[in-house]
Amino acid sequence: MCETLSKIRGMTAEKLLETYGKDLSIPVDIKQLLENIGIASIPMDFSEIEKEIGANHGDVLGLVLSKDEKAAILYRKDDTLNRKRFTLAHELAHCCLHSEDNNKLHIEFRLDDDKKDQHEKDADIFAGELLIPLKQLAKEHLKMMVPNSKDLARIFGVSIAVMEARLDYLRVSYYNRNGQAVVYENE
Repeated sequence: MCETLSKIRGMTAEKLLETYGKDLSIPVDIKQLLENIGIASIPMDFSEIEKEIGANHGDVLGLVLSKDEKAAILYRKDDTLNRKRFTLAHELAHCCLHSEDNNKLHIEFRLDDDKKDQHEKDADIFAGELLIPLKQLAKEHLKMMVPNSKDLARIFGVSIAVMEARLDYLRVSYYNRNGQAVVYENE
């Protein structure tokens, strides 16, 4: 296994930020975090790979490669900034959570939520934790007179869908992109 990846194996998003992202502010500079860890981030055009494997254009989002001491996350160069950031965080999540698979090539495909297996769902949750740390989210949420997913998404540099998924996962009340209240009762 790659030494760079073995040092982050089993780390939580919070531990990664504590260890490698101490000086990072919100929004989390995911490329700087990867650089601090020792993982390269490389923009790619996956169209040839997609042709070879019979995928639709835009289906391949990213992949992790490692050899000896080096590791890299390749991501779709033409995606939006928010999608690039999430793909990098998601692939980093696989490095931490599913490191037993790090000797195998892992290609990330664009999937509907209902087609994702538990590994993919866990990586999505981890990516949300990494890009939207709980302490900073609570601080920003409390500052707002009307906490809403659109403004929080902008602050954290994520899509509204990612922000809403994180708020729903944490069961934090907010106003969604349609201006509707999403309310969670304290348990």
